[in-house]
Amino acid sequence: MNTIKKHVNRLMLDPNNYRFRDSPAYTPVDEDQVEDDKIQQRTFNLLVGRNYEQISDLVTSMKENGFIPVDQIQVKALPSGNFLVLEGNRRIATLKYLYKEFQKGNDVGKLNESSFRSVEVVQNPDEDLAGHLVVMGLKHINGNRKWKAVNQAQLIQDLIEIHGKTEDEVCRSLGITKQALRRARRTLAFINRYKDSDYGDQFSSGMFSIFEEAISKSNMKAWLEWNDELLKPENETNEERFFSWVSYEEVNEGEGEDIQVVKKEPIVTKYTQVRELNNFILDEKAVGHMERSRSITEGYSFSEAVAESKFKNALSNLQSNAQALFNFSEFMGQDDLKAVAAVRDKIGRLIPENGSRVRYSDEVRPHYLFHFTEKHFTELHIEHFNRIYDLRLKAINQVNIIAGINNSGKTSLLEAIYSLTQLNNIKAFLDILRYRGKFYQGLNTQWVARHLNSKLRSAGVFNNRPVSWALSLEETEDDIDKTQYLSSMLLHAQVENTEYESTAHLFQEKDSTLYYKEVFALCRAAFTSPYQHNYHLLRLAHAHAVREKVIGDILRFLREKVDPMLQDIELVEIAGESRFYVSAQNHEQSVDITQYGEGVQRIFEIALLTAYCSNGVLCIDEFESAIHKDLLVSFTMFLQDLAARFNVQIFLSTHSKECIDAFVENDFKNDKITAYVLRVGEEGQITAKYMEGTRLERLVDNMNIDIRV
Repeated sequence: MNTIKKHVNRLMLDPNNYRFRDSPAYTPVDEDQVEDDKIQQRTFNLLVGRNYEQISDLVTSMKENGFIPVDQIQVKALPSGNFLVLEGNRRIATLKYLYKEFQKGNDVGKLNESSFRSVEVVQNPDEDLAGHLVVMGLKHINGNRKWKAVNQAQLIQDLIEIHGKTEDEVCRSLGITKQALRRARRTLAFINRYKDSDYGDQFSSGMFSIFEEAISKSNMKAWLEWNDELLKPENETNEERFFSWVSYEEVNEGEGEDIQVVKKEPIVTKYTQVRELNNFILDEKAVGHMERSRSITEGYSFSEAVAESKFKNALSNLQSNAQALFNFSEFMGQDDLKAVAAVRDKIGRLIPENGSRVRYSDEVRPHYLFHFTEKHFTELHIEHFNRIYDLRLKAINQVNIIAGINNSGKTSLLEAIYSLTQLNNIKAFLDILRYRGKFYQGLNTQWVARHLNSKLRSAGVFNNRPVSWALSLEETEDDIDKTQYLSSMLLHAQVENTEYESTAHLFQEKDSTLYYKEVFALCRAAFTSPYQHNYHLLRLAHAHAVREKVIGDILRFLREKVDPMLQDIELVEIAGESRFYVSAQNHEQSVDITQYGEGVQRIFEIALLTAYCSNGVLCIDEFESAIHKDLLVSFTMFLQDLAARFNVQIFLSTHSKECIDAFVENDFKNDKITAYVLRVGEEGQITAKYMEGTRLERLVDNMNIDIRV
């Protein structure tokens, strides 16, 4: 190789540079066309970037220090007498930019005319081009100036396919393992098939890790029927499905003149999601559920294969840990004995008995009697619930505001309404008690036994059907192990002539046991409070919002009305736990929503649950909590719009006049609002006075009346 000096204008930039092989603007160029002015300008633009942002560091350095040939600029001769830059294209592009500035008379620092007239380069003979690629690979694959992964893979592939190197020769030359080499080749082959598909124009270098993960996981490879020798999947149907999951899709929705083209987001956008997908990819039902919901989280939670795998892992751990306990049993003390006994009791309850039975900690999924409601609650009679006796609600509307001073029974009324929607779902009622008692880590059964000292009863009319609900605490006559037994909770619900029952046996230091034939609820319903956060419910609500295409509306409202810096809120699984993370322009990393701001969290939660309770009921305690008063008008309007779109009946409590005024002042269907004021009499009797929306509007507009008084 000869060291020569040439004018910068005689050095042609390489349009086939590996640095931008992944760019959408890249087009392969034959060597006899590389000197074309348009091709050279396009290559220059790719290297320097918009406003020269990709060479700004080199511009500053060259102005300050001049052109210092720390690394060789390698070239090869062209038939015209010019030279093609093989290595150092970015530095030559910077010199070309500064030469233009020099010709204009602009400041170029320590550079002078000789800096551009006599650029020192090393001429590389044609027969050593493979060796040149190896040098580039050492710098940009194993060195400190790494290319993007897809460009690294392309260089490895070219050494083998174009220059005839063996895998062993490439591994030795570049200092990489055969495993890394083959993984790069498999990934690139898979990507090239994607580029040839209908979705190929959507490829970007950031997707490399997604394809790499897909052909690295055993279940994914089995599902694709990947052939390592042919470097392609043999199941082309599943390959096409995977391509659709990582791509935007445009679908026509609507009929006739109302047809609209809707752009659907990819299901898979990160390589970590492929890892989750690998857990259930062989479970076709779960995969189908994922495709319908367009949510990996939904598919994961739906998968029987994942649940079975977790159970078997837990059982295996239990067996090995039990053996370890036996091996070291001589170290067991009195406290340890109690702990072992508690574990024994819990395991004993896994063995089926007569009748349906679950633990309180188990998930319960009710059957909904009404998936569509023409009318929601039209009558409510709370016969007894906590401090409320014989309270009737009239003129029930789509949005029902429950106002009153502190300790006037607002929360109890919401709990009674929510419990009525849940029929014999006794776990839902126990959850209400747990949150009321602020026992966030588990149910305090002794507190429950003390708290429920009389029978609770409520009734109403839902979807034109009479509904009743009654709960009492009694000592059971069932044949059960009464060690540490406290009491039993009996729940009886009725819709028209059909009865629904369930029982919960409460124990002092053991999980409560729930008994029922089947669990039923009137409709999909939820209870939300600023003091409780049911992340399992919010995960389901988020999946529903994505499926119903309302998540974009919620994020848009948050950006326009709450925080313009907010970019996205994503459901992320970390260490087996699903959490919501907020991405914002003023944060370098995503932030857990609980750390981002209470207002954003509260609005996001209420909006998600409103859409989730489609054709059902949503109870919101202390609606205005954490929401700035300046947002109340716009948010109440957004809430009413969601309720109308998804046919949701809302009951919400407030002790804020601004909140009540906001519902009236937003001018969104005031005839769909009823406001109730709860008052406590001298003898503790709670009564309700109501005003329908149009009358409430006149009072607020004309006299600025505070109905809480």
